[in-house]
Amino acid sequence: MSAILEARDLIVAYGGNRALAIPHLSIGSGELVGVVGANGAGKSTLVNSLLGWSRGRPRIAGRVRLAGEDVSPLPSFERVRKGLLLIPEGKLVFGTLSVEDNLLAVGGAPLGEGRRAYSVDEIYDLFPRLKERRGHLGAQLSGGERQMLGIARALRLGPRALLLDEPSIGLAPRLVSTVLDTVKQLAATGLAVLLVEQNVRAAIKVVDRLILLERGQIVTEGPAAIMRDDPRIAEAYLGAHVA
Repeated sequence: MSAILEARDLIVAYGGNRALAIPHLSIGSGELVGVVGANGAGKSTLVNSLLGWSRGRPRIAGRVRLAGEDVSPLPSFERVRKGLLLIPEGKLVFGTLSVEDNLLAVGGAPLGEGRRAYSVDEIYDLFPRLKERRGHLGAQLSGGERQMLGIARALRLGPRALLLDEPSIGLAPRLVSTVLDTVKQLAATGLAVLLVEQNVRAAIKVVDRLILLERGQIVTEGPAAIMRDDPRIAEAYLGAHVA
């Protein structure tokens, strides 16, 4: 499987404190990779550094490649133009615009080979709830609806790789399943997806591969079916006792 998104020797440090050290990470076309770990493990730092973005002023070293192209020297907005999209916790939604205007406000730019920008009608097929709420303002949506709209806006831009940071936060269990099942459908179309998720029980049902982060480092990774039985996952995150 060829890598759509790849990082090597990715290091993030704030002052003298190293927050992240990832020797190698790759996501192939059509692959859904989950990243789990305790609060402060470096999950958000990972997705932010892949996009070249941070709230603070970290030192970021290493190489990030998107569809074979080294995007490390590029600022975040240029990486977005290349097709690397991050959806941070239900954001990327304009509260004063209707659902439909939120969708119409993005997309339309020429895209390179291998990229697909979803039409508004395709978005409504994927998220029927957004079609029902098409006239409502972004600020009037529930948390789950905002999460759907954030993903939908990203799809309008024709992503090569999609980064999702904690999409289940604050959602009812039914909506968690709806959002994650839709993400799984998107990966099945060939999209490379990196899913940072606090709800390990829900994530492990949909991801192809799972990565466990601790203190900014990958401590173990593997296919979801195998990781489900790993004692570090089963005991700490799934509430299962392993003899």
